[in-house]
Amino acid sequence: MECHHDPGKSMLLSLSSSSSNSHLTMPGVGGHNMVDLRSLILYKACRNTCIYNPTTRQSLTLPAVKSNIFAQQDSLKYVFYYLGHDPVLDQYKVVCNVALSSQKDFKRITSEHWVLVLKAGDSWTKKEFDQSHLPTKLGSCSNGVIHYLATTSASRPTNLFCFDVRSQEFNMIKEVPEFGEHVRVIEYGGKLTVFDHTHLPQNGLVDLWVLEDGGKWSRKPLALQPSQMHLVDGINQLVLKCTTQNGDIILVPNPMPSSSYFLFYDPQKNDLQKVNVSVT
Repeated sequence: MECHHDPGKSMLLSLSSSSSNSHLTMPGVGGHNMVDLRSLILYKACRNTCIYNPTTRQSLTLPAVKSNIFAQQDSLKYVFYYLGHDPVLDQYKVVCNVALSSQKDFKRITSEHWVLVLKAGDSWTKKEFDQSHLPTKLGSCSNGVIHYLATTSASRPTNLFCFDVRSQEFNMIKEVPEFGEHVRVIEYGGKLTVFDHTHLPQNGLVDLWVLEDGGKWSRKPLALQPSQMHLVDGINQLVLKCTTQNGDIILVPNPMPSSSYFLFYDPQKNDLQKVNVSVT
């Protein structure tokens, strides 16, 4: 998981799935924009993008993406990475979205899309997709498909995009509800879900937007138990970092207080727990 101490720094922390302690001590590895998937973690360190294996504690630096659109002037530049897994071929792939937007607004967005297969000697391959977009949140891979939220223009701030890891094809899901400001794509009950925790710190409210079969969305509102409201008192914003193998959602206060801790939220039981962390 990723732990922020300030906007420019973060820690990668390993957590045993069998641990139920309320206080943890663990080693940290520097990095930011971390994405965890199965047994691998994708992260950025300085100007490098790396893959880290927590089991072997080995890190692999990926080759740089050579995009020509960064030569354009008077534009804001963005680079987003996603980690995907093809369960049929048991193959990992990294997706890179390179995007430009106009300086004053998001009326003009240009993007390129690149894919790298994690195998010896492979290089980035450019993939064509006719819908330029700018990702706004980190994505999530489930059942061989990466989903992430992105904007296509100032008039439509949120769209849901998907990338099929095996076929390497992009698509946009057009019918999307109006989400709050603080959201993240997760897997819930085996289905794609947008976890909206915009009002969790202030009101203890959470919305789960589940994409049902047939492309229909269902909303599941949750209210934090009154006895647990003290866990979010004084927090301005919570950042969703990742989900555990058990489906717990890990939330981190932003900014991180001097006494580091995480909040573990179980949406099935509607239960919130605090875990203190000591980084060694």
